[in-house]
Amino acid sequence: MYSRRSRHPFSSSTSHRARFAVMVLCLGALSVAGAVAHAAPSTPFPFPDYSTVDYTQVPIQETGVVDVVADGDTFRFIEDGSSSYVTVRLLGINTPEVRGFYNKNRDEDMCGAVAATGVLASLLPPGTPVQLRSLSKESAGLDYRPQRYAFAWNPVTSQYDIDVQAELASAGLATLFTLSNEAALSYSYAVHVANAQAAGRGIWNPRFCGPPEQPDASISLIAHWNAGRNDNANPNGEYVIVRNTGGTVVDLSGWILRDSGSTAWFIFPNGSVLTPDDYRVVHVGQGTPGSPEPRDLYVGSTTALLANVARDRFTGDGVYLLDPSTAFRSWFDWPCVVDCMDPAQGKLTITDVNPIATSKKPSRAANEEYIIIKNTSKQEINLDGYYVAYRSATYPFVINSRIPAGKALTVFIGKGVPSTRTQYWGREGPLLRNTSGTVELLSERNVLISSKKW
Repeated sequence: MYSRRSRHPFSSSTSHRARFAVMVLCLGALSVAGAVAHAAPSTPFPFPDYSTVDYTQVPIQETGVVDVVADGDTFRFIEDGSSSYVTVRLLGINTPEVRGFYNKNRDEDMCGAVAATGVLASLLPPGTPVQLRSLSKESAGLDYRPQRYAFAWNPVTSQYDIDVQAELASAGLATLFTLSNEAALSYSYAVHVANAQAAGRGIWNPRFCGPPEQPDASISLIAHWNAGRNDNANPNGEYVIVRNTGGTVVDLSGWILRDSGSTAWFIFPNGSVLTPDDYRVVHVGQGTPGSPEPRDLYVGSTTALLANVARDRFTGDGVYLLDPSTAFRSWFDWPCVVDCMDPAQGKLTITDVNPIATSKKPSRAANEEYIIIKNTSKQEINLDGYYVAYRSATYPFVINSRIPAGKALTVFIGKGVPSTRTQYWGREGPLLRNTSGTVELLSERNVLISSKKW
C-alpha cells in the first residue's frame, strides 16, 4: 500500500471511527491506534431484508477513474472533474497486507497479499472508469481514507457492474469485513467468502503460499463473541478456544490469532504446545497468562474486539489462525451463511424450562428458575461453541464441559459452583418471565439448535 495520505479528501468534515483497534503484541508491549466501533448500531438501516439487497440500491457517491492500485483492497482514485487523487479503501472485504503499510511489524508481504494486489490490479488498471458506492458519503477509515464499494465499468454491458469486492472474495483472497453502518452488501460477500473457504481457494488453502509448517496440524477455533449487554465493559467475556483436534502434537509458538478487520495480532508465546485434544483460551482483554485457569491467555485489549451479530443488518466477524509464515491454517466466521447444519441439531434438546420462582429472596428465586438440556444422542457432546439465550441475555457454557450420551445438564439462573450435571448462569435474581417466553440453544455461528416456549 501507499503510505502517502490523500491530498484531496471527498469531505473535510469526514469523521474517523475505525472499527477495530490496530494492535500488535510484541514482548508484552501493546500499542493501539484507532477505536472500536462495537456498540449496537445507532443509525437506521434502510433495507428490511439484508440478504436480498442489490448493489444498485446503494447510493452512488463518486464516479471517476483509477489512478493506480496500492494493494488488494486499496487504490488511488481520481473523481470526474478533479485533477488530484484520493486513496480509497474497499468496503466489505479485507485482503492480506503488503509490507510497510499498517503492517510495520513485518518486513514481508502476508500470504496472499501479492495475489490479491494482482487481482485488483487486473480489475482496475490505470484509467479504468469506476463508480464508488456507500450508504454514507462520510464513511472513512484509517488516515481518513474514504470507504467505498467499487464497481468497474463493463464494456460488454455498458454498466458499472463489475463488483471488485465479490471477485476478490470469490477468488479466496479476502476475509469478510463488516461495518455496522455500511453492511448493505455484507451478506453477499459473506457467501462468496464461505464458498471460497469450502472450495479451498486462495488463502483458504494452507499450501497457497508454499509447503505449510507442521502440515499435519489440525486446529479448531471457536469464538465466543457476545460478552453481554456491554461488551466493552467485559472484554474478557470475548474469547477464542483454540483446540488441537488432530492426532499429533502441535507447537503453536509464534503462531498468530487475528480477527477479520485489523492487524490486531495475538502471537502465541514460546512453549504453546498442544497435545491431542488440548486447548488454550485466548481472552480479548487483559490478564495474567495461566490465571485463573492454566490454559488462559490474554490479548491485552481494554475494549471488546469481536463484532456481535445484529438483528436488523448483516454484521459479524471472524477469527483466523495463521502460522509464522502467515498462511491461514484455521478459521471461524459468524454468522453462518452457507451449509449451516450443525452436528448438535437433533441431539441437544431443551427438554424443560422452569420460569416460576416463589422465594422472596432474589438469590434464592434465581436458582428456582432453571433450564434442562439433554443429549439424546449415543455420543458425548462437548458444549464449546454453544450458548443459551433468553431475550438479550446469554449464557456460554463452562469451557470444555460435556454432556454424556443420554444424560442431561441443568442450568440454574442464579449463582453456584458448577458440576458435571449442573451449571449456573450467575444472575443476582430471577430472569425468566412467569407468563410466557422462549429459551434458545444456539451455536456461536448463530445457528438454532433447540428452543423451548412456555
